Amino acid sequence: MSEILFASQPIYDRNNEIYAHELLYRHENGISAFEVGDSVATSEVLYNLCTGLLDYVEHVKLPICVNVSTEFLLSGLFLPLAPDHVIVELVERIEPTAEIIDAIKRWVDKGFRFALDDFEFQESWTPLLEYASIIKVDIERTPFEVAKQRFEELNDLDALWLAERIEDEATYEQYKALGFDLFQGYFLARPTHVEGKRVPSAAATQLTLVINQLFSDEPELYEIVAALQTDPVLVVNLLRIANSPYYGLTRKIESLKEVVMLLGLEPLRKWVLLIVSVKGQAPTKTKLVLTRAYMCSELARKKDPFNRLSGPAFLVGLLSGSDVLLGIDKDTFLEDLHISENVREAVLQQTGELGKYLTKILDFEYDLAMKNELEAHGDLFDIYQQCHFLVDELLSNVAID
Repeated sequence: MSEILFASQPIYDRNNEIYAHELLYRHENGISAFEVGDSVATSEVLYNLCTGLLDYVEHVKLPICVNVSTEFLLSGLFLPLAPDHVIVELVERIEPTAEIIDAIKRWVDKGFRFALDDFEFQESWTPLLEYASIIKVDIERTPFEVAKQRFEELNDLDALWLAERIEDEATYEQYKALGFDLFQGYFLARPTHVEGKRVPSAAATQLTLVINQLFSDEPELYEIVAALQTDPVLVVNLLRIANSPYYGLTRKIESLKEVVMLLGLEPLRKWVLLIVSVKGQAPTKTKLVLTRAYMCSELARKKDPFNRLSGPAFLVGLLSGSDVLLGIDKDTFLEDLHISENVREAVLQQTGELGKYLTKILDFEYDLAMKNELEAHGDLFDIYQQCHFLVDELLSNVAID
C-alpha cells in the first residue's frame, strides 16, 4: 500500500519548461513542517526521496529545492546530495546574523546554490543578496509596485527572480513582462503528493558503532564495513541511496565494500547522520538476519580459500531478509537495485553457488525453529553458534528490540 512520502511543486522558466522541483514536507496525519521543525522535515524529505520506493521519479531529473534549518546551516555539515542537484531555500524564519552569513559563504564555496524564500527586501537580508542564486518574491505579500521597484534597483545581481504564488494568467503575464525569470503557483501547477513505500530507518541507538568508525581520526575502509555490518537496516537504506538516480550507478554492486566506496566517506557520513535524525524503530529480527548473513559469508569462505565470494554471500544473506527487516517483499525491494545478477538470483530464486549457501541456511533455520533434529546439517550448527555469538558480541553495546 502506497504512502505519502512528500509533495513536489514544479518551478517554471519563461519558456514554460520546468526548471526545478520544490520538495515539501507532508505527513499523512496532517502534521506540518513547522510543527516537526525544519531539521526533521528536511531530513525526512531527503530520506524518503533517496530511499523510498517511489511510484514515479520525474522530480529527480531536475534540481530540487529544499529548506534547511538554522541549526543545520551552522553545523558544519552539508547536504549529502551533490551541490548541482540541490537549491537550498532560506526561509524568512532564519535570522541573517554574521554567523549565518559566514556559514552560507562556506556552503556557496562548496558549490551549493541558495534561494531567498519569501524575500521581502528587509534591510537585514541585504548581506545575503550576493550569495543568492534565486530571489523568490511572494507576490501575495509584496505589492506589484514594490516588487517592480526592487527588481529594477537590484537587477544587476547575478540571480534569477522568481514570482511565487501565481494564481491567475494575468498575474503571470504581468511578472513575465516585468522580466522575472521563474514562476511558481497554483495557476501553473499545484503541489503533487509523491507516493510510494517508506523504507524504515535504523534506530539511532543502532548506529553507535558506525558513527564511531566513520568519525574516527583515521577511518579505515574495512573497519567502516565491519561496523556497517552490525546494522542491516542501515545497510539496505544505503543500498537504496547508492541506487538512487543522484549517484548514477554504472556497475552492479556485489558487496557492502562497493557501496561504501561508491558513496565516499564524506557523503556516507552525511547520509548516516541524516538517517539518525529520521525517527525509526529497530526491527525485531535484526539478529536473525545478521546471523544469516554472517553464516552465508562463512560458508563461502570455507568453500573458497581465496575468499572471493565472502562479500557477495554476506549481501545475499542480508538482502534475503529485506522482507523481514522492512516489511517489503523481496521482489519489490530488489526491483530497482543495481546488484549483480548472481546476488539477485541467489536472493530471489536461491540459484547458483550463493543460492545454495542461502538454501542450506534457510533449511537450517527452519529445523532450528521447529526444534527438529539438526544432525543432517553437518557442521552448520557449529557455524551458526559461531556467527550467533559474533552477532551478540557486535551488538552487545547496541540496544535493539
